[in-house]
Amino acid sequence: MADTDTEVLVIGGGAVGLAVALELGWRGRRCIVLDEGNGTIEHPRTGGISLRTMEHCRRWGIADEVRNNQFNPDFKLDTVFCTSLTGFELGRAEGPSMRDTPIPRESPERKVRCPQFWFDPMLSKAARSYDAVRVEYFTHVDGFEQRPDGTSMVSAHDVRNGEQRQFSGRYLIGCDGPASDVREALGIQMSGIPLLNYSVNVLFRAPGMISKSNFSEAERFIFVGPAGTWGNITVVDGRGMWRLTVIGSEERLDLASFDPASYLELAFGGPGLDFEVLSVSPWRRTQLVADSYQKGSVYLSGDAIHTMSPTGGFGVNTGIGDAVDLAWKLDAVLAGWAGPGLLDSYEAERRPIGLRNAAAATRNFRGWSPKADLSLILDETDAGVAARAEIGAALLAGTHEEWESIGVILGYRYENSPICVPDGTPPTPDEFSEYIQTARPGSRAPHAYLPDGSSTLDLFGRGFTLVHSAKADRGAVVRILSAARPGTPAHATEVPDEVCELYAAAFTLVRPDGHVAWRGNDIPAEPASVWDVVTGS
Repeated sequence: MADTDTEVLVIGGGAVGLAVALELGWRGRRCIVLDEGNGTIEHPRTGGISLRTMEHCRRWGIADEVRNNQFNPDFKLDTVFCTSLTGFELGRAEGPSMRDTPIPRESPERKVRCPQFWFDPMLSKAARSYDAVRVEYFTHVDGFEQRPDGTSMVSAHDVRNGEQRQFSGRYLIGCDGPASDVREALGIQMSGIPLLNYSVNVLFRAPGMISKSNFSEAERFIFVGPAGTWGNITVVDGRGMWRLTVIGSEERLDLASFDPASYLELAFGGPGLDFEVLSVSPWRRTQLVADSYQKGSVYLSGDAIHTMSPTGGFGVNTGIGDAVDLAWKLDAVLAGWAGPGLLDSYEAERRPIGLRNAAAATRNFRGWSPKADLSLILDETDAGVAARAEIGAALLAGTHEEWESIGVILGYRYENSPICVPDGTPPTPDEFSEYIQTARPGSRAPHAYLPDGSSTLDLFGRGFTLVHSAKADRGAVVRILSAARPGTPAHATEVPDEVCELYAAAFTLVRPDGHVAWRGNDIPAEPASVWDVVTGS
């Protein structure tokens, strides 16, 4: 008998594991998160919270807290390509401060700078606000086994005193990162590009860095020399904390001889920078996606199933998308209204997104390597000026999509999903920097403002939502809803005619995760058949 039984056990208390717990808690499901840390982040890797993640935060009720974090709201978020902080500028892509970042027409939210050491505790606090959720820090998982009845038994111990503990869950979710022990125990392989390069991050504090440089403030400075792009400095809190990334090669960097001060001096362009090194963290840049996302009643999410270059900030945000997709389906199964195919659709829907976003991140990374002659990049001659202009133009063109990636963030859709009813319409273009709102089944339901100032997105989440106009036949609305499987949470919502025009249908059925399951101008001949599909029956 386990010390603690629950519905869902989550191994790994990072952003994705906490997002699983928060989504489950928001839906009233019992969940325990196991993590050997104490909930604090000493070396933040995540800094940008995407539009789509902010939409989830809005539904969870924490968007204001995330938006109003301690990051300096007036800090300009430009990107600068240069030879060093006291050297030549090659090009600058302007980016507004958080205060001046406009809300896009496609969403009620905007992307936010919020480093992981603030974001993860926000998720933890929100998840633990639900009585059904527990986060067990200082808990190291020793192993697990799937039992004949489908439940999982986890053996663990308290890292402070060695006390042995056992936990039992109907489902087990591995959110334990790129080197996932859960994935290894399941025997699931990763496929893709196992090594793009080795890199090292240096977290440091240098409040006076900008004033001593040749440049005004920027979100990141990317350094290019005669041998190519070798590193970048990225803002962390907008108040003097930065992260230097030294881009290595296919050879593992020797940490024993790695001197962060020498690289900081190289980035600055010589001595004179006052800094304090806070931590050094080596890592490997890869493009890998798991061959399977689950085995039995054990599932994987986040970096445990996809690793990607941080260029574009897709990693954690993709993982939070995994968490939301998996959690609403687990809730449906535990509530008893899901069909046998609903949980199987998790891999069918999310694995193509993992492949898509990992490839997009690699494409962004390769844009950092200019296809130009770099031999004159440091020359103080007219030829050097011309070379730097050519190099800068190539870099700005090659990386534009990294900074303007709304298509990647909002435009993902579940093509050929077994739980969406296709309507025969062609897909919109899947572009990096362009996003066309569409209610084509499988897509994120479009945002539009309602007369009370709320968003259509605020209508979705608590079960299925049937969107219709005031002109809709009330009898048809009743017939569609009454055909649902017993216990399926579903309700109808009347919206202005212009919303139905945007959705291009008289009726649109939106799933609990805000994606369109079905749409049509007429009631189906057999509405129960629609519900059979969208509930995985």
